[in-house]
Amino acid sequence: MAQSDGGAIVFDGVDFTPRRGMFRRGRPLFEGLHFSVGRGEAVGFLLPPGHGKTSLVRLATGHSTPSFGSVSVLGHTPSRDQRELGGQVGVIVNEHSQLWLDELLGGSLTMLCQYHDVPADRATELSERLELNHVLHTPVSDLTAAQRRRAELIAVLLPDPPVLILDEPMRGMDAASKERLRSVLRQENRMNGRTLLLATSDLADVESLCPRLLVGVGGRIGFDGGVGELNDLLGTERVLVVDLLTPIGPLDDLPGAELIAVEAGGLRQRLGITPGQARTARVLADVVARAPVRGLTLMEPDVSELVRRLTV
Repeated sequence: MAQSDGGAIVFDGVDFTPRRGMFRRGRPLFEGLHFSVGRGEAVGFLLPPGHGKTSLVRLATGHSTPSFGSVSVLGHTPSRDQRELGGQVGVIVNEHSQLWLDELLGGSLTMLCQYHDVPADRATELSERLELNHVLHTPVSDLTAAQRRRAELIAVLLPDPPVLILDEPMRGMDAASKERLRSVLRQENRMNGRTLLLATSDLADVESLCPRLLVGVGGRIGFDGGVGELNDLLGTERVLVVDLLTPIGPLDDLPGAELIAVEAGGLRQRLGITPGQARTARVLADVVARAPVRGLTLMEPDVSELVRRLTV
């Protein structure tokens, strides 16, 4: 259930309808939304595409205001207390970048260090952790999508904020890049104690990073618990399609995976992975270690379908 009042992030009875010009029009995205994220907690907020992930982040950062109810971050009202929250909340929003696109990445990070009054060594350390040292002399506009996402994370971590609020930070990344970024975020939460609120449509992100999952249904919280509990309630199996260079015997003994089918004489095998029972990254590593892999395709549960089933 929702944490007690006084959490790092608190939404208390929030109604929100986006503005169209001077007026709020259309159907509300949130109605009576109430939840709290405790200090040092990692919470994933799962919403289907187009159902308010970015609006949730904008409310939490003060770039939008509720139609009714209140939002509190570290005891402050974000829309009113921007100065007090400066440097205290690290934010990645899909529609906004903290980096200068026409600058070299290294130069952009140097300017951010000067702005936040932090040593340049901080940017160097984070660039090493996120494996971006080799592109510091590349214009930000020329970075790949995965590199740009990692660079954005460096930008938000520079002032050492106790709270991270992220809008689909792994969007557009391949599997290896996603896991690299997830690893850093896990360290920031578990080793450095940063509070993490992750707004996403990807159940795998939540499984990897967040012990607690919220699912938005009809503008409110339709589920509050762990990924394993959601699986027990609805069944949320994902399917890994393994394409091999040469046929091998059935992959029917991998921990945490269930063989669903063997096709094309063993060149393609389908494995079921149940969130909460096995980490997808571990199954992927086991497959690569066992077989000559040509390609891997992970078929995720459809979030819109999960939300529909929560309303039944």
